[in-house]
Amino acid sequence: MPDATLPISLRLARRDIEQLKARALTVSGTLTGVARQLILTGLAGGDNKALAERLMHIERRLAALESLARELRQSAQNITAVTSDLRAKFDALLSALSSAEGAA
Repeated sequence: MPDATLPISLRLARRDIEQLKARALTVSGTLTGVARQLILTGLAGGDNKALAERLMHIERRLAALESLARELRQSAQNITAVTSDLRAKFDALLSALSSAEGAA
């Protein structure tokens, strides 16, 4: 497992934690995710090429997520259409059976 990860523990002052929380809120992320990205950016050591590669990786992941979201939205719309069609057919069948019982 070349990409295995290990947990680490950091102690930060309350004001630093509050800054992390504020940044996480700003980017709609989690405290842990923001801390991880800051650490990884720091490890890049200002290497613009490494930072650019990380940004491209993040952009590709976002594009993949957007594609999945579009597919899910389309699937949900298809399910809604099929459900509406089935409901209409069920109501028509129920109506037909009800009128047939009244006639008999």
